[in-house]
Amino acid sequence: MDTTLRSQNDAVWAADLSARLRALQTSFADDASDQRQRYLSEELDQALQEVAPSDRAARLRSLAERFPVWDGAAAVVAAPPPADDSPEELVRKLAALAPELSDPGRSALSRQLAAAGFEIRSSSAPAARPSTDVGGIPPELQKRLGIEPGQALDGTRVLRLIAALSEFMVTLDHLAWSVWKNLAPQSIVRREGGAAGDFRKIAAPYLLGDTEVSTAQISLVVDKTRQLIAGLLAAIGSTGETFARQYLARFSPVEIKAAADAEAGFFLGPEQKCWRRYLALFNETSGVAIEQEISKIVAKYTESLITGAGSGSRASK
Repeated sequence: MDTTLRSQNDAVWAADLSARLRALQTSFADDASDQRQRYLSEELDQALQEVAPSDRAARLRSLAERFPVWDGAAAVVAAPPPADDSPEELVRKLAALAPELSDPGRSALSRQLAAAGFEIRSSSAPAARPSTDVGGIPPELQKRLGIEPGQALDGTRVLRLIAALSEFMVTLDHLAWSVWKNLAPQSIVRREGGAAGDFRKIAAPYLLGDTEVSTAQISLVVDKTRQLIAGLLAAIGSTGETFARQYLARFSPVEIKAAADAEAGFFLGPEQKCWRRYLALFNETSGVAIEQEISKIVAKYTESLITGAGSGSRASK
């Protein structure tokens, strides 16, 4: 491949990944630092799986240029091993560098080694292999996905699908409730407090069979987030029409004339009164005021859909 084209591909890959890493950092700003590092390491690890081993060093160097400080793990991965090193020598060097790496960095390297076929076992206890036996397929899942009775699920792919859907749910759950908190801080629609309302904290215990976390509890958390996202999306479609109707009514000639006729001013003619009323209304309108009005419409419509307090069109009037 041409050197210039290769450099362009590296730059595009690095720009895209750095944007995703910054988005993750922003989305989980309220989380503990070790949690954020874990999410970033997982995102980096997943991105590297799609890159040929011969291209990884160049792409990581391009990515590192976009961050003034980079994790030690990246430095280890980015440094290509000398061609004359034996596998035993590479293992010895990696073990010597282990104390300098952060926990997320070591975890990322462990996953890469495991993905390459190197089994990682703890010295204190044998590693437990996850079961791929998913049992019978629930009827509701058969119906929703169109699975015929008697068909068997691929256990490994089930786990991979759970991982992908969990990442999707965690990101949307955090983002949707953060947006709602800023949009309607006084709303009666609220997320469940504590660990009971945090999908990330109850999903793992549920999958591991913890009887303290029920299916109904998982469904409640997921359903509340689903309702919020659906409400926000539905509100987008009606907000423009509602705001336009209110704006046009406020500045309509009939409305301005009625308000002008009610004003005092014996020496002012009708046109002067109307013009003065129009200027007063215009001066009350600003970018901040419009933004607040739109936010109020979106919040009111969304809340009405979630609580069932009437149709969205009635609630927005």
